[in-house]
Amino acid sequence: MKLFASLLTTVGITGAVWGALHIQPAIADASNEQPIKEVSTVKPSIAKPIKAKPLVTKNTQPIASQATQTIYLQGLSKTIHLEDVPELWVDFYQNIKVNDEELAQQQVIVIYQDISLDFSEATITIGFPTQQSKLNKNKPLIKVPSKAKGTLLLSKGEHTELELAQAWEGIAILKEVDMVIERHQLNQHGLPDSSELYVYYKNNQ
Repeated sequence: MKLFASLLTTVGITGAVWGALHIQPAIADASNEQPIKEVSTVKPSIAKPIKAKPLVTKNTQPIASQATQTIYLQGLSKTIHLEDVPELWVDFYQNIKVNDEELAQQQVIVIYQDISLDFSEATITIGFPTQQSKLNKNKPLIKVPSKAKGTLLLSKGEHTELELAQAWEGIAILKEVDMVIERHQLNQHGLPDSSELYVYYKNNQ
């Protein structure tokens, strides 16, 4: 129960951080625009990218065909208490070097490694998936294992903070945990649209 309460608090605060970092700029932008009629014209434009999502999935076919290629995570990494994860999210967003359009439709991966036995502390990395290249070969990269090698804790979809926290309860505490990976798909506003959670045990337990 201590783990559940800690994770629930962490996820809840993290959700607030997501909103604070994105909704406040959105409110500021909205105050400078001509309202009502302008907003009504924005709604269809938001619907259009949604209709265009099948095109995006078609474009992911080459990515799927590259499933054998190794995917890495490059991002912000710190060893912290789980209750301090929201602060790491703040630092991550403050250091993002992509604009809103580039951020939209991307995936953010969170990797928990070296998790303490009581699940109170871990080395946590938040970042975007990438492939090794000449540009990042000298940067610290974490190899992201395939989903097939992990145990699914929460299937891909829209989930509440409570569901995300409860999913952690599915970790087999008698096994040695190698890492826990969260995958968050972002929408056109750069906010989580869907999430999934996997746990990886050492020695393929």
